[in-house]
Amino acid sequence: MELNFEHLKSLQPIERIMFLANQDIEKKILRAMVSALSDTDKETLRNQETPYAIARILDSLDWEERQIGHDYAIKPQPKYRPADEVLKEFLNPKSGKKQAARKELQVRLPYLAEIEQKKTIYAFLDTEVKTDRVFVLKYLDEHFDPMYLKAVWDLHHDFEAAKLLTHYAPIEFVIENQDQLANDYRYFPVRLRLPAGTPIDRSCLEMHELIHLCARQNIPLTEREAFSILSKTIAIELGQQVRFHDDDSLFTLPHISSIIWALGRLGYQDIITRFHILNEKTKPLFNSHDDARKISTAIFEEMDKCGFIVL
Repeated sequence: MELNFEHLKSLQPIERIMFLANQDIEKKILRAMVSALSDTDKETLRNQETPYAIARILDSLDWEERQIGHDYAIKPQPKYRPADEVLKEFLNPKSGKKQAARKELQVRLPYLAEIEQKKTIYAFLDTEVKTDRVFVLKYLDEHFDPMYLKAVWDLHHDFEAAKLLTHYAPIEFVIENQDQLANDYRYFPVRLRLPAGTPIDRSCLEMHELIHLCARQNIPLTEREAFSILSKTIAIELGQQVRFHDDDSLFTLPHISSIIWALGRLGYQDIITRFHILNEKTKPLFNSHDDARKISTAIFEEMDKCGFIVL
């Protein structure tokens, strides 16, 4: 049976998912469509007999929500030797134990006493090894303390440091240093939002970055804008490909998986449905062994037939 967008669109969201679950549908498409459901519809789906694949998706979405919300379980503290002893080994490159000490401190950091935590954090910040700095900056992203503000900013202008300060520093500091922060942290306009209703400066964001961040932060993005981002991304990426392989599809194009995920978070099931139909219709083209230009031209024709817009 040929997929028909108008027919699928006429179905209720749950009916549409149940119908497509019985088809040979990409798992990422199905997952995004379930993600696009309202909380009420998700709960209805949980309480009725559903295919195993959908039950797995619902469990996976629950896990994703916990991850995005930084809802991490607290693990019991294991027994270790004195932290000062480990820190001494970490700070001494000639000890021969620096790598082992690094790993131990990374594991123990959340459980150390306040003074030991402070020493460890400063030790990781005051280093030329960027991976050490990034580790502790990510830790501070969940355990920020203003006392580290000067060290974070003065020592290094890392992307992660700018992100941390944009999120948690006093607003006076952020405004005073906004030019440097925006230079170091490309998502600055979306993260800052001064005041909350300030329009996003999209000039420093790629399309796929914009839709992904809007999805994560619940920033409004119209259905037309979202559809245009998907359409433009497909068109741009097709135009940049010099060759395709037999197992390629629209999903193998750069950024498409991320955009489909974002569409699910934004609740745009109709766009996901339209993409699924286009993807199924164009899969055979990738197996035609034509050159990339011919394949891209044929896909553009199918996009037009499926109502894709490129604004």
